[in-house]
Amino acid sequence: MKAFWLFFMTYIVPASTLLPLGAGLLYYKQINKPLRTLLLYLGMALIMNIIGITLASFKINNLPGLHVYTILEVVTLMLYFKHAFESERANKWINVILIAFPLLCIVNFSFFQSIYEFNTYTRPLGALFVIVASILYLAVQSDFKRTDLITTSGRIVAAGFLIYFCSSLFQFIFSNVVSHHVSKDVKKTIWILHAILVVIMYLFFLAAILNERSKRQH
Repeated sequence: MKAFWLFFMTYIVPASTLLPLGAGLLYYKQINKPLRTLLLYLGMALIMNIIGITLASFKINNLPGLHVYTILEVVTLMLYFKHAFESERANKWINVILIAFPLLCIVNFSFFQSIYEFNTYTRPLGALFVIVASILYLAVQSDFKRTDLITTSGRIVAAGFLIYFCSSLFQFIFSNVVSHHVSKDVKKTIWILHAILVVIMYLFFLAAILNERSKRQH
């Protein structure tokens, strides 16, 4: 069983990125602009996961990659929301995040948290940005003046974000505590649950892409 979960976290979870990514590329012309932007996030996640797995296989600390991943994750997801909202007011706030968050991350790993430990200050903050954006997106759906921006696929993606980021928020906050003060079995359980949540989120993305593709066929 331990071997299965190791295989699951090492290979199946990163490979699951290919499901929505492959579907998005296959139906690229049939999906909307926000979903096309989401492919940037999926492509980035796949590449960063491959790098992390490769470093780990050589017993090299891959936590510096997590600091880079956190920046790229928030940037790509904010670009997704920029297209999903298509609102001047939302754009102003998103542009602030796109500039300020990478700077905060750089300040954090330069002066506060080493790149060789979990970024428990900035990663939860990035997750909160995505959570708030997802909630606002769902809340304002009925207020969109342009009906083409009211999409089932957008709601599905937002639901995927909320399931993953809300469930993982406390793990992001307490990663260093867990790493140093929790037994190996508990740590494995936490990482297994995290891996399952990642796959669930990717499946939501896949459902959103297939829904959008199906809608545009009629």
